[in-house]
Amino acid sequence: MVKTDVAPFVKNGTTFVPLRSIEQIEGLAIKSWNNQTKTLVIADPSQSMTFRVNNQNQSESPLIRNNRVMVPIRFIAENFNSDVAWNPNTKTVHVAKINDKTKADLDSEDLTKARVAAINIPKISTLKELTSGESSAGSFQLLFPERKSNAFFTIENGIINYYEVKSNASWLIWSGKVGGNQNKFWVTNSGISSEVGQRPTINERLFFYNISGHSGQSQYGYISSNGNKTILGSKEMGSLNDLYPIEDEK
Repeated sequence: MVKTDVAPFVKNGTTFVPLRSIEQIEGLAIKSWNNQTKTLVIADPSQSMTFRVNNQNQSESPLIRNNRVMVPIRFIAENFNSDVAWNPNTKTVHVAKINDKTKADLDSEDLTKARVAAINIPKISTLKELTSGESSAGSFQLLFPERKSNAFFTIENGIINYYEVKSNASWLIWSGKVGGNQNKFWVTNSGISSEVGQRPTINERLFFYNISGHSGQSQYGYISSNGNKTILGSKEMGSLNDLYPIEDEK
């Protein structure tokens, strides 16, 4: 979350934010501001763009309000190769941009390295947030389709989320609240009492890590497409960065 000293606002469907806040985006910097010409230059390591303040109804131009330069966040972020999404439920703009090393990790032939990158890049949601169920008491479940790193499930506090990796972020595609006996979902072998988004269809086995934050231990195994769960063993795991390969997946 980016804290700003003045509030963002929406004008003609475009969200404007204080100029300095865009420096929170990976690699972006404000190179110059000319107060006489009302011109600013924004750059990242690969390119620069020049903008001129225009208080008319132009959604791609910065403007001045209460002596502050405000900029259109989507136009700027997308021109610097960021992912941008608007969540109408929370009135939140999500911006995601990752560096070259992280992109290389996502594309790595090392499955574990690619998965660690996938779960650590920014997460973007345009869905309505479901209220949590019962507390999971520090436990966390992470599940991947077999031999894949570009999609995964998380289960925590009675909520199961399904993400797909696209460009700079992991996008929340579906979210469900675990509970009841109706509306069965094989990943949890339980019912889903409410859900938002598009429920995924997974035809492969799911390989899972059941992580206990208190003990630093994780249980691992796989779930077959018929819902049968096989526990293969357990290992120490202090954080998600300690993800390890599961031999049976090879």
